[in-house]
Amino acid sequence: MSPIEIRQFQSFKAVVDLNSFTKAANALQYSQASITSHIQQLEDELGVPLFDRLGKQIQLTAAGQELYQYVVELLTSYAKIKHISATDETLKGEIRIGASETMTVYKLGTVLATYKKRYPDVTFSLIDDYCQQLRERLHTGELDFAITLEPKVSDPQLTTEVIAEVPLVFIGEKNHSFQSIDDIKDECIIFSEGNCALRRFFQGYLTEKGIPTGNYLEFSSMEAMKRCVASGLGISLMPSISVNALVQDQQLKVIEPAAADELLFFGQISYHKNKWLSKAHLKFLEMVLEGA
Repeated sequence: MSPIEIRQFQSFKAVVDLNSFTKAANALQYSQASITSHIQQLEDELGVPLFDRLGKQIQLTAAGQELYQYVVELLTSYAKIKHISATDETLKGEIRIGASETMTVYKLGTVLATYKKRYPDVTFSLIDDYCQQLRERLHTGELDFAITLEPKVSDPQLTTEVIAEVPLVFIGEKNHSFQSIDDIKDECIIFSEGNCALRRFFQGYLTEKGIPTGNYLEFSSMEAMKRCVASGLGISLMPSISVNALVQDQQLKVIEPAAADELLFFGQISYHKNKWLSKAHLKFLEMVLEGA
């Protein structure tokens, strides 16, 4: 029988935390068959079932509940071992970060550059994904930090700190004549993808104002959205930090919101409240909060 590997414990914890084999597979970027195999290997090694399969529902057995406590302790110790440093001055280890596109491009670059100059022996992995998916990866332990731009996060399992307030602005092509967003009527709407927090906020806002949303284009890239708006294909809502340069260069023009509407998103850094933070993690957190 093959020895138990750390990835089997990681898969087990992810299934428990997300209450789903499918979600665990997506979060850890394994196939569902691999997740199932990892759980079966653990059950074969221990000689007891870890989950009761009740149709499409799963529930931990008593043995699974006991194992989960040990797995949390084991994976915490494993993280500590990976971040052992020779001295306080020489930091080692890996920091796994998930960040939304806007935060990666406009906020995170300076922090990473400064950090790498000071602590060259620390490595980074960076995942670009939507905010909700990044938080799921915090719950499974796949990520150490998530840096997002969205409404304020409220998750009792996460520690979240605001690092920036970012206004949202409606934009159109440089020669548009709209006095406010109320004037757009049947204009084409340039949306980001449906999983994006900005898309949900934008669509909800338009619906609340009674503005039709049936005529739209959808893009996964913020850069593509900006170029489409500049070309006159429609209007959009974007973080101000991502369009300020194009507005100043008169390639885009701001459309005023409805009266008295203050549209704000918040740059936030989140990590699991039970996450053990190494010296390398703490230095990174400090730099992000200070803006490097």
